[in-house]
Amino acid sequence: MQDRQASATFCYDCDMAERVASKRAVVVGFEYYARRLARLITRDAPGWQARAFGGGYIEKLRSVVAAASADAIISFGGPGPDGALVEIARRRGIPILVIWAGSDVVALGEDPGLLHTVRQYDFEHVSDGPWLVDELRALGLTARYLPVTAVEEDAPLEAMPTTFGVLSYLPEQRRAFYGEEAVHEIARAFPETPFTIVGTSRPAPNAPSNVRYLGRVASERMRAIVDASSVLLRLPSHDGKSQLVLETLARGRHVVWTYPFPGVVTVASSGEAQEAIAALLERHRQGTLTCNDLGRAYAIENFAPRRLACSLATTLDELCARPPRRASRSRVVAISGVTLFSAQVAQEVRASSLDWEPHLLRAGRKNERLASLIALMGADVWYTVGSPIPDRLLHAAATLLRKPRVVHWVGSDILSIADRKDVARLCKRRDVLNLAEAQWTVDELRERQVRATIAPLPPRVAAPNEPPPLPRYFTVLAYLPRSRDAFYGRDAYERLIATFARRPVRFLIVGGGSLSVADGADVTHLGWSENLAEVYARTSVLVRLTEHDGLALMALEALAFGRYVLWSRPFAYAQPVESIDACVARLSELLGAHLCGQLEPQRDVASAIQHDFERERCIATIAGAWEHAAGKRS
Repeated sequence: MQDRQASATFCYDCDMAERVASKRAVVVGFEYYARRLARLITRDAPGWQARAFGGGYIEKLRSVVAAASADAIISFGGPGPDGALVEIARRRGIPILVIWAGSDVVALGEDPGLLHTVRQYDFEHVSDGPWLVDELRALGLTARYLPVTAVEEDAPLEAMPTTFGVLSYLPEQRRAFYGEEAVHEIARAFPETPFTIVGTSRPAPNAPSNVRYLGRVASERMRAIVDASSVLLRLPSHDGKSQLVLETLARGRHVVWTYPFPGVVTVASSGEAQEAIAALLERHRQGTLTCNDLGRAYAIENFAPRRLACSLATTLDELCARPPRRASRSRVVAISGVTLFSAQVAQEVRASSLDWEPHLLRAGRKNERLASLIALMGADVWYTVGSPIPDRLLHAAATLLRKPRVVHWVGSDILSIADRKDVARLCKRRDVLNLAEAQWTVDELRERQVRATIAPLPPRVAAPNEPPPLPRYFTVLAYLPRSRDAFYGRDAYERLIATFARRPVRFLIVGGGSLSVADGADVTHLGWSENLAEVYARTSVLVRLTEHDGLALMALEALAFGRYVLWSRPFAYAQPVESIDACVARLSELLGAHLCGQLEPQRDVASAIQHDFERERCIATIAGAWEHAAGKRS
């Protein structure tokens, strides 16, 4: 292995003069920004050189080769580099810096499986937008503000244009997200004012005649386009610290934006944006619209290339100086399957004193498959949860290598035994150890000639020792995901809500799914909620009406909070409801008790659940299966 501290020659591009630097970085992610960042590091970061790689397959292979001798990996944009680079960084003990940019934070919040996977990696998280730090914190990621988008500071300033014009950015694939309709609405209000759109060249059918689309513009042309504009109009649904905003400010132009920033006119709606444009236009007509000196001075002073590059170099130096996290445990378990569950198990194992090092396998791309294959070859056991064969290539390799297997069934995946021959063959092999969460799932597997041992997954939410008091307003919680909403009881929930529409009952829906709400019903859609502890505290009853189910973690967690659970499965601590009518009847009884002041938290049930499904105990049972599987192989 090449010494990370040794000096080396490293070029950003073949046409760049050779330079000597002590450390080297591989930069991936959003290609445009990755290349800008690599140029910034190579030109201005003391002691560092960087090379950026695109998203194509060949480029990804080149990034893997470069990472084999690099000192750090930088991903401009979350959730981070692909699995191959993560595996190389782990093996070499080099840091990974993830720079969150804006919409990537939104995407992370909408994908709970990905979020829990990212939490397992030893990434250093920073953000180029200070407000994104708080958003990441709400998702359970610790990040800090590190500006990396630099502006030119030595280009001469052009005078304000004689024709008042508005510039806006609408990328082709996300025009609606970036406020296309609002931009068109404002353009219609100023028919004599030219509006220039960059990012897409395809005019919208309903675009006003004063809107011109330039498409994707090379960076060397953007300065002239910005100089020819009076104001940048930026109205996205969500944003990071926009490079275009900084560049516009640095050129002394005005900015109307939905985010507060020095030198910017901050607006909260398209109506306010229209008023701001009208005010600037009036100043132009009166001859009093001068350059935005405040915005220019702030941008140049705070986002000068040398300043940002030195700050970034300091951060990278600090990361490289940290002792690398090495696996200190003697055995390795490769974990894959349903990302939410597999990431949770990996997290619990890593936090435990068990002698197992968990490695999450990722197989979304070809080079990720290769990295996962290498990790699988070095593992003592392959553990899959909720998806018996998450990848056919890895499955074939594991079979060829006779890799010990532990398959954890969690519910509807049991139905795949009848549908897929490869799954049926796998779970019936003598060298495969099958786990199931509850007795009824064990019985279902036995009906399919599969022997399984009970091993519940650990609850994701830790309950307080003393259940919180029930809410003053009778509240029903239900889980409805975006996908397979019919399977998870959408029609039954709609009937239930309609039945209680005129009664003092509030419904909370988590999971991101949608349903039709009857008039008069009190329904709140919480989307995917990362802080279910707060949701359980607001809940009186959890209702779960699915076509098929395993030992649902939400049911365990609600019970551990002392809440009542009406469930379509036979579970000792829950109240079984085999039909919607039975659910209505039992919910009416609980509502009546609540209105009479007689409904209290189920303290004894909460205590029993916390004891029987203690996280450490659940993980120890699963790890015992790994021990058994590895022992059978040896």
